[in-house]
Amino acid sequence: MEEKKHLNELEERFHVLETEYNRIMDERRRAREAREATERHLQTLIRAALTIQAFWRSFKVRKAIKAKKRRGAAIQKKGKRF
Repeated sequence: MEEKKHLNELEERFHVLETEYNRIMDERRRAREAREATERHLQTLIRAALTIQAFWRSFKVRKAIKAKKRRGAAIQKKGKRF
């Protein structure tokens, strides 16, 4: 009889500890998922920024090359006149 009483007490304590453990693990899981979502979002923003920067640099280079060709063509035309 006394063993059953002791077993019941232990089971009650275990149930309380198990509930608390599950709550803590659930909180940790949610925190980890939130961190991972934030990291994924940050990586997406970084990738987008790098893409925009690459397009901008290529635009500026193409514009500079085009301007250089125009200047070179204008110089050649002036040179032929003389």
